[in-house]
Amino acid sequence: MFGIGGMIGGGIFALSGEIALKAGLGAILVFIITGFIALSSGLVYAEFSTRIVSSGGGYSFVYETFPEFLGFVTGWWFFLAYTFAGAFYAEVFGKYLSVMTGVPYIIWSTVLAIMFAIINFIGIKESSIAEIVLTLFKLFLIAFFVLGGLLYLNIIEALLKAEIRFSGALLMIATVFIAFEGFDVIATLSSEMKNPTKDAPRAIISSILIVTSLYILVVIIVLATIIKYGIPSNAIPEEIILYSAKYVIGALGSTLLGAGAIISTISAYNATLCAASRVGLSMGENRALPRIFRLTHPKTRTPHASIFLSTTIILLLLIGSSFIFSAEEISIVFSQLASLAFAFSFAMVDFSLIIYRGIYGDNMNGFHVPLYPVIPLFGFMSAFIIGGILASLSITVFLVFLLLTLFGIVFYLAIIRRAKSLEEVLRIIINDFTRAKEALSIRKLIKLERENKTGNP
Repeated sequence: MFGIGGMIGGGIFALSGEIALKAGLGAILVFIITGFIALSSGLVYAEFSTRIVSSGGGYSFVYETFPEFLGFVTGWWFFLAYTFAGAFYAEVFGKYLSVMTGVPYIIWSTVLAIMFAIINFIGIKESSIAEIVLTLFKLFLIAFFVLGGLLYLNIIEALLKAEIRFSGALLMIATVFIAFEGFDVIATLSSEMKNPTKDAPRAIISSILIVTSLYILVVIIVLATIIKYGIPSNAIPEEIILYSAKYVIGALGSTLLGAGAIISTISAYNATLCAASRVGLSMGENRALPRIFRLTHPKTRTPHASIFLSTTIILLLLIGSSFIFSAEEISIVFSQLASLAFAFSFAMVDFSLIIYRGIYGDNMNGFHVPLYPVIPLFGFMSAFIIGGILASLSITVFLVFLLLTLFGIVFYLAIIRRAKSLEEVLRIIINDFTRAKEALSIRKLIKLERENKTGNP
């Protein structure tokens, strides 16, 4: 539920309609390709989850492979990604309620952030119950919408009339990809699972497959209604699925889907806050962030310091950005910054598996990525390309991302590692790259040794 809740945020309500309108029948292929890209990284996560049980998720996987500089950079990217994603979901939630009530969105966003900080502080069980209830509710609404479309619309006839458009397909895939980032949330909770080496891989793979299927079904219904009824020319992306629901279910349909959009932002916020606090906890334990992040409450056993510090950062982002950007610009900036950080973080995790196997070999128990090393290499290249595409959308946002990355690196080297000279800084940075080079060399030696023993090349 945390995985599905993190992946089905506001994206299914905004992206499905927008992509269907732009790509026509090609929208189905866009979501299939994006789902496959997400699955390639998800399979890497599934293997890592059987090897490394930690609250840091993807950060811990890279840290165990590259214990110093690259480990910190990836963890910092993940922490930035989750805090910006949390700010994005809180801001979108506030906007929805602001339209309905007239109360400024920042107030509703603040209420959401404080409420879920308290829920996450009380305990993972309480946070899980909230996530299960919220996710089941929005799954019910999506299933109701899909079932209504399948029964009411002549899907085959409508799809045969649809055009296939692939103009800007790479950009659409890059835009959709970030909606699949929720599988990392599962990995951040592995240390709190009863049987993480089995539960984490199953949850990661099944959540990606379920969400990909749901996206495809929703796109098919939306596309069929667009072809049969059309959509008003002034409709914004978030409204397209509401018009579809109105045609399929009636006036009640758009109301229910509107409620579903609000519930989705709430559950996605809960999942991202939970993940941000666990990444902060793990980095605090590894002394990659100030040690205060590692504190856990003696009664609730939750990382209360990391929860409240993550919430504080999210609130500062919300309040500070409201003085700089318009309400419309804030959503774009937050989502693009989160997307950039996630894309490059996933690329590092995928690459790390190749180095990890080079160091420790592949004769370990547990889940193994099929078609190794093709799958992790494909995931690494895809995530890196997607990051490049997202960076090209806004040079300003990319520069902000680079400045935040540089700030984290300087803070880590100067404050955390207390590097006093350029020579010491270079030693810390070069150490990880030397480790990677040695790992790849060890891999070649293992292969040669096996060939000598078996006599087979």
